[in-house]
Amino acid sequence: MNRLANETSAYLRQHRDNPVDWYPWGDQAFQQARDEDRPVLLSVGYSACHWCHVMAHESFEDPESAAIQNRLFVNIKVDREERPDVDRIYMDALQALTGSGGWPMTVFLLPDGRPFFAGTYFPPQDRPGLPGFRRVMESLAAAYHDRREEVLASAEHLTQALAPAPLISTALGATSMTQLLARAEATLMRRADTEYGGFGGAPKFPQCAVLDFLLTRDALSQRQAAGDIVQTTLEAMAEGGIRDQLGEGFHRYSVDHRWAVPHFEKMLYDNAQLIRLYLHSWQARDQQRHLDLARRTADFLIDQLRLPGGGFAASLDADTAEGEGAYYGWSEEELAEALGPDRVELAMALFGGPGSARTEQGSLVLRGGREHGPELRALREALVQELARARSQRPRPGRDDKLIVGWNALAITALSELALATGELRYLEEALGAAEVILNRATQGDRLCHLFDGREARFRAGLDDLAGFALACLTLHEVTGETRWFEQALELASRVEAEYADPDGPGWFDTPAGHDPNLTTRPRSLEDGAVPSGLSQMTELCLRLYALTGEDSWRAGVTGVLGAMASAMERFPSAFGALLSVMAVMESGQVELGLICPNQDLAHWPLLQRARTRLRPELTVGVGRLGLERQEADSGPALVLHRRQIEGSPTAYVCRRFACRLPVTEATALEQELAGARTAYAGTNVESGPEVIDVD
Repeated sequence: MNRLANETSAYLRQHRDNPVDWYPWGDQAFQQARDEDRPVLLSVGYSACHWCHVMAHESFEDPESAAIQNRLFVNIKVDREERPDVDRIYMDALQALTGSGGWPMTVFLLPDGRPFFAGTYFPPQDRPGLPGFRRVMESLAAAYHDRREEVLASAEHLTQALAPAPLISTALGATSMTQLLARAEATLMRRADTEYGGFGGAPKFPQCAVLDFLLTRDALSQRQAAGDIVQTTLEAMAEGGIRDQLGEGFHRYSVDHRWAVPHFEKMLYDNAQLIRLYLHSWQARDQQRHLDLARRTADFLIDQLRLPGGGFAASLDADTAEGEGAYYGWSEEELAEALGPDRVELAMALFGGPGSARTEQGSLVLRGGREHGPELRALREALVQELARARSQRPRPGRDDKLIVGWNALAITALSELALATGELRYLEEALGAAEVILNRATQGDRLCHLFDGREARFRAGLDDLAGFALACLTLHEVTGETRWFEQALELASRVEAEYADPDGPGWFDTPAGHDPNLTTRPRSLEDGAVPSGLSQMTELCLRLYALTGEDSWRAGVTGVLGAMASAMERFPSAFGALLSVMAVMESGQVELGLICPNQDLAHWPLLQRARTRLRPELTVGVGRLGLERQEADSGPALVLHRRQIEGSPTAYVCRRFACRLPVTEATALEQELAGARTAYAGTNVESGPEVIDVD
């Protein structure tokens, strides 16, 4: 075993038996490189990555390749899910050098950490268009020793290019926001696949943030233009092989444009976001099937990714010992064994049909069958049960059990919203359990960490961890009515402002200053990736905190980022879906809903459920609890403090820009008030007195 034997990362431990003399990321490896004047070979991947496994089998497990690697380099292996900061910096270098990125990522560094060459997967020997790994290693090591000045010049040039420049804020008025949002939407609609949904061709990713932006646009404008492509996408994904038709949950992406054949890993972050996207589709169009799909996906999280102590594991692998996707694909012989020879043709028709989807190995990928009539759908469901039982006897894909705070935050938000929509408290219990694990196990002292590995909390939290968990806490505050979750969100946001803010302009860095001396620059992610960027999540958090507190500093954080990012958002809308949603709410105007209720569990739910039956992205909810023998709230955000309960019933105050309409206690009246708040605020039904905060 090498040095990775003592690591807790599932990905690093996959490499502990390699003949490569791997180091984990840290001071020891870089000191060794400096002492011996050897370059560093940095390999970055993650446990569910198929091509990471391929390169490991071909090169890292091969004694001859490993001997070359050990002789020429100090070798560092990094789990990108453990160290997204390391991954971000060197992925930027890879993209700067090659114009593209991906994993496994292979980067060659000077002993001081500066990159001078980068690539992704390298085969062991030369192939058309791909140099062999051994030749690459020998060529770069020779360049380092024999042409040092060229290597140093390349590293210096690349490092300067990677240093993030301060964001420059520009004024952005309502008119310019309206125009920008319209142009961004038009660009996305031109790229949309009107037949199968999604954007562009193969490979095809869910792009949840972009789809949610289109739903947001329709909801705020009360139309159904952009949302049609969302419905097409969600239906095609539900019927495609990207959704596991036997065990539920969605795979990472589709290798084709029809969502038919997936790349088979299942990630927590995809499924958490898809729960929420299907739920929002139900709210927008009353699609009961989409509410059911949200529930089914949530059940997959709980059944297959829930950790013993609460919270959720990071992923399920794409591979087993039998190969990529072997757990999920079917041959005709396997179908015959599971169902009997006389039903193979029926199964092929019900799960595949014309143009059946098959993997590169020839296995059938099961797809949906909504187009069938009721009798065939019932028969198909019976076959699903039989095939699921047969599949359960196969070796299961491995699970990466690390609890990543930012990804769990996405699950907490989704499950909390689903609990409210369905009335099923088990979803809220799972969300609360995950939040408590984060607070109790994923912290060091009073600081939130990036992950809990089952034994200890590790690594400083990134911006997406802090902002994402703060947003999840605001959702928990809304759904539970407990003030402590609002206070937790406010504390996390204040920490971001103190430690992550850019001192030279708007926005925030991914890490606090002085985070890791081995990193050559301080990372800052602007665009969304598989999850919304920390920048977009923090901007949304500021917008919601402004609605709850009325403090102008939070609003300034929003306007600064939107002004700085406006040009990029307009030119590349697919990279900024989450930030575009924030701008859409900012442009239309927020609506604040204050709910005043007794200090009893879920006493505010009848009113809250009515408010959330429809998709209202402009709505931010604060809940105030009544003090003992008092008729006004003495806990909660500023929006609700000292507001009164009317006639002994939970009471709703609908406000727009902090000017509040008359309080109501009936769900029907609340619906009318919310509808009125969508229109231009006329001030004809406004409560007067000191409780009205009019900042305009």
